Amino acid sequence: MKKYFFAGSLLSLFLLSTSFTFAAGTTTCTPVYGGGQTCVTSGNLAINKTVANPKTNEMVDSLGVNDPKYAPENVVPFRLVVTNNGGTKLSNIEVKDIFPQFVQFVTGMGSFDKNTKTLSFKIDSLNPNESKTFPVQGKIAPASQLPQDQGTVCVVNQTSASSEGQTSQDNAQFCIEKKVLPAQTKGGKEVFPLPKAQVTPPTGPEALSLLALFPLGAAGYLLRKKTNKNS
Repeated sequence: MKKYFFAGSLLSLFLLSTSFTFAAGTTTCTPVYGGGQTCVTSGNLAINKTVANPKTNEMVDSLGVNDPKYAPENVVPFRLVVTNNGGTKLSNIEVKDIFPQFVQFVTGMGSFDKNTKTLSFKIDSLNPNESKTFPVQGKIAPASQLPQDQGTVCVVNQTSASSEGQTSQDNAQFCIEKKVLPAQTKGGKEVFPLPKAQVTPPTGPEALSLLALFPLGAAGYLLRKKTNKNS
């Protein structure tokens, strides 16, 4: 009995270690509100993108629609952390940081392509278990360049790191809130614009009641025509 238990234990340890080895090369991604996705890479190369909470200045992975929001023309601090989780040295690591719509590049390591809105730079090498941190800043566009029919818009900043056939990706989401200014009337009172509502053709019970009137109208027309003929 002890022999079977010992053999079963060895088999379990082998399967467990195999699953860990397999998982070490996988990337798991989950969608985020507003588009894009957040990816966690458990391989040798990993990149982590964070954004500052505008209220606390704490660096966080993502800011949702219910979290503190940025305002037009605010400066947004980001942070990139690239890590070598493996046991061997990594070389020639290429990092790309794609800026979202309504956000302009301000400062950061490397070169920025205005056409693709991409910041690119290289890391010469990363030793085993070594991490390097890179601050990046962006600036939100003026209110006049933001969507006029939306008070709040959420954007996603995408980043990636690649080296020796390995690629790691991560995203950071944040939201921009634009204040709706009231309109001044002749009496001096402030009037806020009503939110736009999409009007669709009636297809519910009200429409059915209208359809029910058509047979009655047709019957009335035939009755009137018959009466006129008899007279």
